Amino acid sequence: MSTTPNRRESGISAAALWASAFVILALVIVQADRSGVALGEMTTSSGGYTVLTTDGGSDEPLMVIDQRRELLLIYQVENQTRVLLRQRVELPQLFTDARDRAEGRQ
Repeated sequence: MSTTPNRRESGISAAALWASAFVILALVIVQADRSGVALGEMTTSSGGYTVLTTDGGSDEPLMVIDQRRELLLIYQVENQTRVLLRQRVELPQLFTDARDRAEGRQ
């Protein structure tokens, strides 16, 4: 008897995680719409994902940190009707670049 998940189970697990992430994203957007503005302290975490908003002017960015894949995904909510992926950042590279700049290396 094997204890490793098969491809179908892995696919279902991945789909469940993505579904959870999108539910969280939808909740953040709905909450932002109710209050008229999303604040930076609006964060939530679930299943290896952290979702947060920040004040970016009229179209506020929505950031998702994928802890398993070590990615920062930056979305923009436009006119409270569309969510667009604006940037995908690999976190290890982001921290390496920041450390290099802090130490005077480019």
